[in-house]
Amino acid sequence: MNFDDWKLSNPTDDGIGYNMVSSCCGAEIGEGDVSTCCGASMWGETDICGDCKEHADRDEMCCQECGDICDEIEDYEYEQIQKENYEEGMRDEY
Repeated sequence: MNFDDWKLSNPTDDGIGYNMVSSCCGAEIGEGDVSTCCGASMWGETDICGDCKEHADRDEMCCQECGDICDEIEDYEYEQIQKENYEEGMRDEY
């Protein structure tokens, strides 16, 4: 980020300097490895379904760590949610 972008940016939520992550694990989001036609894995790095050998689309965007379909949030939001969950868990112990 250059100095002009930094001066003009909104310090709370400008989108510059933040990464989009999954809401479940905090990992990157990418295309799933499951075809929309049969629900089978895609054949290699192609757009061909592993079962029916037809061209198919990949399933929705999903978490690259666990494979679940989830929302995409900014990394600072994920960190805040994890912090709140930790604090809530600590309150439950006492």
